[in-house]
Amino acid sequence: MLLSRAKLRLVKLKSPMRGFSLIEILVVLVVIAFATKMVVYSLDGGVEDELDTQALRLHTTINMASEFAILNQVELGFLLDKDTLEFLVFDGEKWITFDREKLFAPVTVDERLKLTLNLEDLAWAQDNLLEQSNWRELMSGGDEDDFLELKQLKIPQVLILSSGEVSAFQLIYALKDEKEPVYFIEGEFSAPVNLRREPE
Repeated sequence: MLLSRAKLRLVKLKSPMRGFSLIEILVVLVVIAFATKMVVYSLDGGVEDELDTQALRLHTTINMASEFAILNQVELGFLLDKDTLEFLVFDGEKWITFDREKLFAPVTVDERLKLTLNLEDLAWAQDNLLEQSNWRELMSGGDEDDFLELKQLKIPQVLILSSGEVSAFQLIYALKDEKEPVYFIEGEFSAPVNLRREPE
């Protein structure tokens, strides 16, 4: 009886110093792994979420510009220069920056994203009346003096007309460092312009 009490005391004294069980360690590792995965996922999703937001915002802004042109009977356009997309309005003599409305303020592309404008070899461009008249050549003139003056003027790469027509274009919005996802904002014959994502 005395011996068993002594053993019991030794067992009680040793039990607080025994450490963590294997199950406790595994549970802690699973919790740490899950927390790490959530942090990494939220950081990676930030750039894609920004791309989603910016592509949708630009698509909506172009459609709003088309509606504005129709309702106010003005000729609009936009110009992509480096990383800035700028809306222009025709004042009767020349194209000027469209700064009358805050909605159409110049759009600067986030440094993690890239925006490119494609005007060539679009499948739908041949049927567009604006493309058949080749308005870019008509606006450029022919003299050397006119050419120097023209270089200083802003000329839209894409027209958004008061008739509801839009010159053919394709804006490609993508991540700088990755191939996917990619957003395509496409103007065909008339407003509204289309937005599609690849992969869907």
